Amino acid sequence: MEMRNTAVMVRTRNGSGSGIIIDRIETDTEGMFEYIVLTNAHVTYSRFITILRGANSLTGRAKTEVVDSGCFLIIFDHEKSNLFRYNATIIDEDVQYDLALLSFRSELVLTVARLADKDMISKVRVFDNVFAIGCQLGQSPSPTTGIVSQIITGNNGEKQWVVYGITSQITPGSSGGGLFKKYGEHYYLIGIPFRALVAGNGQFVSHLAHAISLDVARDFINNNMVTHP
Repeated sequence: MEMRNTAVMVRTRNGSGSGIIIDRIETDTEGMFEYIVLTNAHVTYSRFITILRGANSLTGRAKTEVVDSGCFLIIFDHEKSNLFRYNATIIDEDVQYDLALLSFRSELVLTVARLADKDMISKVRVFDNVFAIGCQLGQSPSPTTGIVSQIITGNNGEKQWVVYGITSQITPGSSGGGLFKKYGEHYYLIGIPFRALVAGNGQFVSHLAHAISLDVARDFINNNMVTHP
């Protein structure tokens, strides 16, 4: 449950994805906490919609207006089968690396994911057992299990990126959720699932997916001065 309880649903006007609670911060208001959620930029970026505003009188072309429709989060109380909705503030988005940070405030004491440190990440190997958690098909967070099938590295300018190929099944709605690995007695976040592969004929291959390594996200988190245990 410690993995499942960290997952939330991220909803926009255009659809839904997932996110993982990575921090809980005490606020100046007694009994109120600020929570930080890590997700994919393509989950939050879809909040932008274009509205047609009739035709331009000079050109005859349709006028359009881009509107930020916002996003909100659904928090799940799995023991009592309750749902809680919170408006989310977008702290930052990195479209290049497909990462985003959100925040919301709540009086609830929610579970925060344990983040794998650099030493843990360095020990990830092909064939390691992993668990993906996300709001698949817009449902409450559910786990799938698999292994690390690939470790893909490359460079984007001066920054190295690392992506894990995984066999844990993910479906639409899983993007932005968590990839966890067990170290000792606890499960630690090691990555963020962001896509499943598509075959040449267009068939969705849910058991061949990719997850962004937490090491890639760490600088993004730290640059936004998010503190975590």
